[in-house]
Amino acid sequence: MPGTICVDEVCECWEPGKVVCCARGEREPGCILECRSCDECGEDRPAECEGVPEPPGGCESDSECPGPPDARCGAGRCVDGACEVEITVGPLGSQLRGDCKQDECTKDGRVVSVAAYDIYNDGNECTNDLCDYDKPVNARLTGVLCPVSGAGRCHEGQCVECIDSDPTMPCPNGLVCDGTLCVRDHCVNNRHDPGLGETDYNCGGPCKPCPMGFDCATGGDCLESVCAGGICRAPTCTDGAKNGAETGVDCGAPCPRCAPEGGCQTGADCTSGVCWAGACEAPACTDGVKNGGERGVDCDGECDAECPG
Repeated sequence: MPGTICVDEVCECWEPGKVVCCARGEREPGCILECRSCDECGEDRPAECEGVPEPPGGCESDSECPGPPDARCGAGRCVDGACEVEITVGPLGSQLRGDCKQDECTKDGRVVSVAAYDIYNDGNECTNDLCDYDKPVNARLTGVLCPVSGAGRCHEGQCVECIDSDPTMPCPNGLVCDGTLCVRDHCVNNRHDPGLGETDYNCGGPCKPCPMGFDCATGGDCLESVCAGGICRAPTCTDGAKNGAETGVDCGAPCPRCAPEGGCQTGADCTSGVCWAGACEAPACTDGVKNGGERGVDCDGECDAECPG
C-alpha cells in the first residue's frame, strides 16, 4: 500500500498524523484503503482517530445533510464527504386539479403557486367552466340549448324541459309546461284525477312529483323519491334514494361522505376529498390531497414519495 511501512506485520503510514482508512462516505470492505488524515477518514475510523473531532460541514451519508426549504423540491446529498443541496426546478408531480393554479419549485428550493389554465369540471352541462386568473369559476348558463343532451334548455344552471313563463319553449306532443316539466294537461287543471294516474292533487303518476305529506303509490310519485305508508316522506340518510341536499345516494352534504364513483359537488362530499365531473374519485398519489393511507399530501402510505421529517 503506497505511503506505508510494515510494522510487526501490520501496514502503518510512515507520515506522522496519517492513518490507514477508507475515504469519507465509504466503508469497508467496498473501499480503497489509503493513508489519510483522521478528518478525511470515513465512518470506520481506526482507534488512533478517537477524540479527533469531525470536520465542520463534513458528512458520511445523505441523512446528515439538510435539504431545500421545501422538501418537495429536492433533498440534501452527501457528495465526497461534503453536503450539497439537490433541487429540481419546475412543476411538482402532485397538483390539486381544477384550482386554476400550478405549484412549482423555484431554483432556491421554495414552492410557489402560479396562475394556470386548469379549469374545474363540475360535471354540469349548463355551466361554463373557466378560470378567472387563478380562481375557478363555473358560470351558470341560461337560455341556451343544453349542450350535451341537445334536449331542453339551460335555466339557472340546470337543463330543463320547459319554462312555464317562457312561451318560446313549448312542450311537444300536446303536453303543457308545469314549472320546468312537460306534463299532460290534466296535471294543471286544479283537480285530483286518480283515474288518470294522479296520486294527489295535480301530482304523482304522469304529473310532477308530490311534495312531502301528499299521497303516493311509489317513490317515483314523490319529490324526495320516498313513499312509505302511501305518504311522501322527508328525506333521510338511510332511505336508499338520492334526495334532499345529498349529492349521491344517502351520501354527501348532510350525510356521510360518498365513496369513489358516488355523486358530489365538491371534495368535501367524498371520502377521498377529490370530486371531478360530479363524481368522487379514488385516492391517488398525485391528486394534491392527503387521502387513502397517506401520512401527508401524496406521500408515504402506498405512495413512492416519502414525507419530510
